[in-house]
Amino acid sequence: MKTLNKMKSFIILLTSFFMGSVALAGETQEAVAPAVERARLLYEKFGMTSTQLFIVMLLVTIVLVIVVAALSFNAKHVIEFKMNKKGQNTVKALLLLVGLFSSTGAMAAEDAASAVTFSVPFPDESFYIFLGFDIILLLIILYLTGLMNGMLYEFVQQRKRVFWRRMSKSLTDATPIEDEGSILLDHDYDGIKELDNNLPPWWKYGFYITIVWAFGYVIYYHMLGGTLQTEEYEIAMAEADADIEAYKKAHPELITVDNVELLTDKSALAQGRTIFEEKCQVCHMEGGRGGVGPNLTDENWIYEGDIKGIFESIYGGRSNGMQPWNGILNGAEIQAVASYIYHLEPILPPEGQDPKGDNIYKR
Repeated sequence: MKTLNKMKSFIILLTSFFMGSVALAGETQEAVAPAVERARLLYEKFGMTSTQLFIVMLLVTIVLVIVVAALSFNAKHVIEFKMNKKGQNTVKALLLLVGLFSSTGAMAAEDAASAVTFSVPFPDESFYIFLGFDIILLLIILYLTGLMNGMLYEFVQQRKRVFWRRMSKSLTDATPIEDEGSILLDHDYDGIKELDNNLPPWWKYGFYITIVWAFGYVIYYHMLGGTLQTEEYEIAMAEADADIEAYKKAHPELITVDNVELLTDKSALAQGRTIFEEKCQVCHMEGGRGGVGPNLTDENWIYEGDIKGIFESIYGGRSNGMQPWNGILNGAEIQAVASYIYHLEPILPPEGQDPKGDNIYKR
């Protein structure tokens, strides 16, 4: 009923609007006719000839008429479906109104087409008539579109409900409540009776899948040599360690006194020796025996002699004249040279400098 009322209101409003527009156009034309004759014509303002403007307006109108005709045809079927073929009088009235506008536009197009062979006069009044007619067609298009959207939404929702009901039935294989008497067993436990329902298909086929999966698991992992969880863990840990090392190499600035490690591999110690000979040997002499700087090979240290203490002395410098190297060497390079110093062979006096410092570190 709401749809019928809306359609009736729309038809009345549309008819009133169209008749009022025609009457208003007539009155306006009579009132301003002298002024229009003196004014510049619209097609001149648009930079077109009268024939060109006529063809443009005609094409726009034809396109709108085609759209209205297509929408009205589809709306008819949608409304018939929604109303179970009731309310046909209202539907026919709407389609008749649309058809009237469509046929009028078609006749105008045919008349104009026959005149396009020559120069077509197209005064401003004709342009406004075309414009008013096109506006009416647009209003019809908007209304039909909204009407079909509302109808189709309910139709789609109904189809969805039917789909889910079928899906639920196929997954559960449940017997409707009204038919449960056919599967009622003779068992009776204090008034509680038992139904002979089938197993839900989703559970039954899921159980079958687990059986097949179990056979496949045993064959793959225990017969064909698949990688077990322990081996997967060890492989993952090895890959993680390799990734960490690669990341450290790509970001040497991340090595600080808090996470420095004592290196023992030959390549790292060789790198540390090269850095020592280039940067440190000028003060600590060859092999670290001591010169301007103290002997780095004995057990006596002015500051801490473990890997963290050596790293901190190189990184930040010391007050006894040891310069900081943190702006010249990166964290990885300082770690390498500190590890090299830590592994230096002892060079004692007289070849080496006398011990200095009270901190004893035996290596």
